[in-house]
Amino acid sequence: MLDSNLEKAVPERLAILGHLIENRKRYERAFAQTSLIGGILSIVACAAIVADDALLRISGRPIGSREFVFVWILVCVVSAIVAAFLFHRATPSNGRDMKSAARKFVVVLISPCLLVPFAFTSWFLATGYLGGAELELVVVWIAFYGLTLLSTSAFAPRSITLLGWAFLLSALAIPLLEETFEIWLGNIPVLLIGTTFGVYHVLYAAIVWPRLRGASVEVN
Repeated sequence: MLDSNLEKAVPERLAILGHLIENRKRYERAFAQTSLIGGILSIVACAAIVADDALLRISGRPIGSREFVFVWILVCVVSAIVAAFLFHRATPSNGRDMKSAARKFVVVLISPCLLVPFAFTSWFLATGYLGGAELELVVVWIAFYGLTLLSTSAFAPRSITLLGWAFLLSALAIPLLEETFEIWLGNIPVLLIGTTFGVYHVLYAAIVWPRLRGASVEVN
């Protein structure tokens, strides 16, 4: 029975990988579009928090730790909805079963990389915020987002793999440069998110999207 299941599973996995590789240009363009929108949202959110803390004080006080998290959860949710729409539109209309199988395959593949940030964020919202662990939370977000991108390297375009390395190496560098950041940057967690999830994504879109506009990646 086990051998039979393996014999069935292997061709299915190969077919899914073939589908993802064959359509990688479509998905690369969809990711570039998502990166632009998510990057802009991150920069705007970062600017709003910095402005509120330093200048405007709309809320009458600095943004609290849990409020800080809720802002970025909102940005993440909006970006995820946009990504789901763009990737759905980028998928070829023929082969509905393959389309569903590929989506399930990718979700199962990246899910382990999302468990740690989900657990860490839940802990932070419950009690972790009392210890002022915003920087540690941001490092976890940046590192595991990079790992999520790298987990797709078997079929994803090289540009997405390079972006994943940029996030992961940035997360590894943060503890080493923390003292320098404190001297020059002020609100480190907010500016780090604005730099990585904001600037990195916008730069990625600016570099990749123009190259793909001339490619044969029309949506069916």
